[in-house]
Amino acid sequence: MTLPLSRREFLTTGLAASTLLAHGADAPRAEGANVHRQLLELAAEAEKKRRAKFAAVKTPAELETLQKELRQKFLDLLDGLPAVAAGAPAVKKTGRIDGDDYTIDKLVYESLPGYFVSALLYLPKKRDGAVPGILSPCGHSNIGKANATYQTLHINLAKRGYAVLTYDPVGQAERSQFWDKDKERSKYNLTCGEHAVLGNPLYLLGTSLARYRIWDGLRGLDYLCSLPEVDPKKIGCVGNSGGGTLTAYIAAIDPRVLAAVPGCYITTLPRRMGNRIEKDPDSDPEQDVFGIVSEGIDHAGLLALRAPKPTLLCTAVRDFFPIEGARETFDEVKRLYEVAKVGERFAKVEADAGHGLSITLRQATYGWFDRWLLERKEPREEEIKVTPRPAKELLVCADGQVNVTYKSRPLLPLALELFRARKEKAPRVTLKDLLGMDPDRADFHLTKTDAVGKLEQPHVVCINGNESADWQTEAAFVAALGKGEIGVTIVDTRGVGKLRPAGLEVKGHAYTDPLCGVEENIAYNAFLLGKNLLGMRVTDVLKTVAKIRTDTKATKVVLCGRKDAALVAVFAAAVDPEIHAVAVEEMSLSYWPLFEAEGTAINAASILPKMLRDYGDIATVLAAVAPRKVLACATTGKPDQPLKNLTRREKRFSSDAAVLLDWLKP
Repeated sequence: MTLPLSRREFLTTGLAASTLLAHGADAPRAEGANVHRQLLELAAEAEKKRRAKFAAVKTPAELETLQKELRQKFLDLLDGLPAVAAGAPAVKKTGRIDGDDYTIDKLVYESLPGYFVSALLYLPKKRDGAVPGILSPCGHSNIGKANATYQTLHINLAKRGYAVLTYDPVGQAERSQFWDKDKERSKYNLTCGEHAVLGNPLYLLGTSLARYRIWDGLRGLDYLCSLPEVDPKKIGCVGNSGGGTLTAYIAAIDPRVLAAVPGCYITTLPRRMGNRIEKDPDSDPEQDVFGIVSEGIDHAGLLALRAPKPTLLCTAVRDFFPIEGARETFDEVKRLYEVAKVGERFAKVEADAGHGLSITLRQATYGWFDRWLLERKEPREEEIKVTPRPAKELLVCADGQVNVTYKSRPLLPLALELFRARKEKAPRVTLKDLLGMDPDRADFHLTKTDAVGKLEQPHVVCINGNESADWQTEAAFVAALGKGEIGVTIVDTRGVGKLRPAGLEVKGHAYTDPLCGVEENIAYNAFLLGKNLLGMRVTDVLKTVAKIRTDTKATKVVLCGRKDAALVAVFAAAVDPEIHAVAVEEMSLSYWPLFEAEGTAINAASILPKMLRDYGDIATVLAAVAPRKVLACATTGKPDQPLKNLTRREKRFSSDAAVLLDWLKP
């Protein structure tokens, strides 16, 4: 398969020629390492393997076996679901809107203890017994369920005889987790921004924001199916964009969903990995479940779990979810439905439009539900003209926020509490295994400095990062170390400095913007493959150290790093016991503060998935460096265990080399 990379097909060309020691010679090289390209190559390999496995399914029994495997894998990647709640969730009804032939109930339901979801229930006034129910997760909109297009869809469904439950996603509309009361807005933003701040820490627990998003939907289904007005055997699910994501997830997991319509989401993840930076760079970690590509699931796997139940793909030709991928996935899954002898239950509609729930897609949705839920021989697709209400009219909470009006518990502290309360603890793994070292793909760029040093003295390796200035700009620091007879070498790891992939940028945003930057997208691509940039860069540093030891005969290698590179330095030292010491600046000494209710944005490139679950906090890494010394300057956070090998200083050694020189003395 050829990936549609457009101009990214040639990203590696045009990179500045660099003096590289990585390949054993001080010769210029026309191409630098391209971590983005590496990840796309790995994705293509994973996709090829998955496609072959799906293509080998020839019988209904083989399809059932595949489905059991896919379901278990997906649940494992989510780290399971919260404890099963008995019956319908507790509900607070806050008001009712009376339409011409339908009503809208305003309500708040309890997804987890003390954790509330703002929702609307549309009901047709004329009912002859129980009616089909439809769950409709919202896509990315700062007003969530009040979005005019969603209102049009939901009113039309109610007028056609369906009960519709729609709700705000966490981090959007009335469910802001970081609401500024004085400014009356989110500290980040209510489209995708809060999702990044919520989702990145959850990777550390070995789970995903998707887990909690899915659970909100499942509890919504519990409520919907409990209503006397609803036929629990005729349940549908429809959503667009982020709502399409949740529709795909929920419909794959919950057998109560008879008919599903995921909109403007389905493609192939390798294609999505290739275009996301330029086409849709906003962070959205619930769509980047760790390992979903490498474990052979992808969007085709989610849809394969639907067979033999009716599923309609709503797609757009000019979507940033590549239409080519939607077509490929459709063809692949269509064959599996045919294996199940129900090919007519899987269909696709394409709108000649961009990303969005266009009228073409809405009308196809009406027809699909009419066919499979109302069993109409002649489904009605024509949309009824309706007038959406002002967003304020649909507010469920008096204060416009569940965390304010109902004191809903913030998600991050709640998730941490649930994590710590688990009776079964995950087995500890080695840091090296957790990092997922990839020595065969390692690459780096070394810059020699005038600070050569003497053999009996330490040799300092300054690791460049993307969140701080190049060490080459610290001329006074390098000169001071050279004067102290200490050698200095500067290294760029994959995706850093001279090894940044060329041609990738998000206009108006820093390269390392944790909400909408190039690097966080590359990090999410790595997550999809069960990999992480930290591990890749630690691999590069260890290769660097091995090369320096060979070339300089240095026996005391000291690693230095700032901000994001500081983490790389301490992780590398923990893995390589021969590294003499580590000096870092502006590094947090703990991941735990990320779970505080206030929320802290962190670049996904500085996240090691499963670390807090399977290994420990940053202090555990620093303890693994002991008895070797660690100098930590201008750091934040408090280690969660005492560290005798840690020396903390407020003054930065990069601005006063004497701090480092004094510390290095025997």
